[in-house]
Amino acid sequence: MLADEFTQRTFAIRTALDSPGPDQHDRVCRLNVELQGVVTRIRELPGLSHFLLPSPFSDLQQAACEGPVIVVNASKYGCDALVVLVDRNPHHIPLSITKEGVRELSSKLKKLTVDAKSMDVTRELGIFMRELWHEVVSPIVNYLKTVHPFQSRIWWCPTAGFSLLPLHAAAQYRKGQRNLANLYISSYTPTLTALIHARRHALPHSASKGKHFVGIGQAQAKGENELACVGAELANIKQRIDGLATFTHIESQESCIARVTEELRKNEWVHLACHGIPNRKQPFESAFALHDGRFTIEQIIRCELQNPQFAYLSACHTTVGDEESPDEVIHLASAMQFAGFRSVIGTMWAVDDAQTSKIASTFYDNMKDESGCLDHTRAALALNETMKKLANIPFDQRILYIHLGA
Repeated sequence: MLADEFTQRTFAIRTALDSPGPDQHDRVCRLNVELQGVVTRIRELPGLSHFLLPSPFSDLQQAACEGPVIVVNASKYGCDALVVLVDRNPHHIPLSITKEGVRELSSKLKKLTVDAKSMDVTRELGIFMRELWHEVVSPIVNYLKTVHPFQSRIWWCPTAGFSLLPLHAAAQYRKGQRNLANLYISSYTPTLTALIHARRHALPHSASKGKHFVGIGQAQAKGENELACVGAELANIKQRIDGLATFTHIESQESCIARVTEELRKNEWVHLACHGIPNRKQPFESAFALHDGRFTIEQIIRCELQNPQFAYLSACHTTVGDEESPDEVIHLASAMQFAGFRSVIGTMWAVDDAQTSKIASTFYDNMKDESGCLDHTRAALALNETMKKLANIPFDQRILYIHLGA
């Protein structure tokens, strides 16, 4: 088989490179010619014409088949947005903010979200969101208004320092002025390819009775503060899911790494309520705190899942990645995507345990389609509607949740 030939040739090249000798150069060249022959034959197979080649833009453009994808970039040369549309060339929008300005916004936001744990920062966050609106989002929305109808979906693909900013929540927050959430339904994607993959190989939408849903809670992880509301959060979700899906509920000692891995493999839908522990120096060590230890990104992406559809991560900092290389987008939410989940709800900073049950309950009330069945493709709309309804919860808690994927 070609797959075996490809594996054999690549292994032989690695072996030759590790075996110095007078004929090493000739051996490597000969093996490389043989490998290229195998690659050429692989590219003749259906669907593999670009094997080991960059995807052509015509393929990447399909990421925008359900709405524009806005790639936002910061570099020493300037900051720009590139709006990818399915039916025309990308549109370039220069932004007035500088890379240093993006860094300053990130620092302001970090301080505000820390302060929010002990004081009301609603006014200060409103000022911050207006600045984000004027500096970054407003010029993009001005263009979107000309090509994309209101109340439809858009996807943000932030790079560099922009990946730390809540672009979906930018607004003027003044009386009579509509914010972004009233204009468009925002989602995020780490790359165009990730969004394309999230839409592939999905089984046909079927009756909810065929779905399997697991609620996983860990309120008393070793070395972490107790999460007093985890039990109530899962109980409220169970009330909303019963009759719509087969519901499995595991907590306390049952929420160990082996059992959670097993349940992820069996269930299409998962709700995780526990501590999220980011590691910004070694992002692959970021983890969920379970009964017997930390369930790391490295373990998550090794899971072989059957038909993962939707994951709700009710934990702190699940979209926080590498401190030095934010472009790499290695965090808990993206790990769930990499493992196969097509739609994920993540968090940009610390979650208030006292608010999670109300938010999750309202969210799942909005996850049913017109026929009353659960539908993972409604997640972005459900999150948008949830935050509009819950105007009485603290502002910082209304804007920290984001949707990733299809």
